[in-house]
Amino acid sequence: MRKLPLLIAIITIALSSCNKLERNEKKYLEGMLDTNYEKSSQAFDDFCHWLEKDRSTMTYDFKNMREQMGLKAVTSADGRLRCYSWETTRSDTLHIYANITQWTAGENFVAYTGPINRLLAGREANLKQVQSMAHSIDTIFTAKMGEMDIYLIVQSYINRRDHRRAFVSASTISGIRLSLLPFFFDGTEIAGSSEFIDDGTMPIDKLFKWDEKAGKLYVYQTDDNYHVIPGKYIEYQLGNERFTRLTPISPND
Repeated sequence: MRKLPLLIAIITIALSSCNKLERNEKKYLEGMLDTNYEKSSQAFDDFCHWLEKDRSTMTYDFKNMREQMGLKAVTSADGRLRCYSWETTRSDTLHIYANITQWTAGENFVAYTGPINRLLAGREANLKQVQSMAHSIDTIFTAKMGEMDIYLIVQSYINRRDHRRAFVSASTISGIRLSLLPFFFDGTEIAGSSEFIDDGTMPIDKLFKWDEKAGKLYVYQTDDNYHVIPGKYIEYQLGNERFTRLTPISPND
């Protein structure tokens, strides 16, 4: 019976935390939907600041944000990395995205607001040469290379031609930083990125497949008319240092 008060206390704390997350989500959502640009912009900044500071948001569902703002929240299998993305402006010719990334390194919680490719480039990179465009982050595959945990971050975006590009970046958590693994796909930075006709609705499992047991990554292929070829993939094999491309290079690559 002595355990009962402790159990009640734990449940009470959990419910209080959940209610706080729900209240904050509702507050920021209402602000971001405001027709006044300054108010909506301030709400967006406040929402980003909240995600940068509150570790408990890493496991929150954000159901209302997902349904009303199109927010995507994808989390790695080990729960150490979470990426948020959504399309902030959409028209027939313009697609603008926003990114927030959260990760844990031991007891440390770290978050970054801004394009994920700029984050992965690191402080040493020449940021003038880094394309600072945010992308839709569609899923995170996890891999193991020796003792190193690898996060394969699947991203996509729709360009001005209303065509889509999708690709995979490889990263790892080193110290307290989330860092890009350069030249990880047989000497290139990313896997994929062929342009194809799509409005953003083609499922990721039609574009990429990750066989964790076999250590194989499959990347979509396209034809001369910018169509994804069903069931045809570029195959990569994970080795001791990087992925090796098994599929010969074709004119469409």
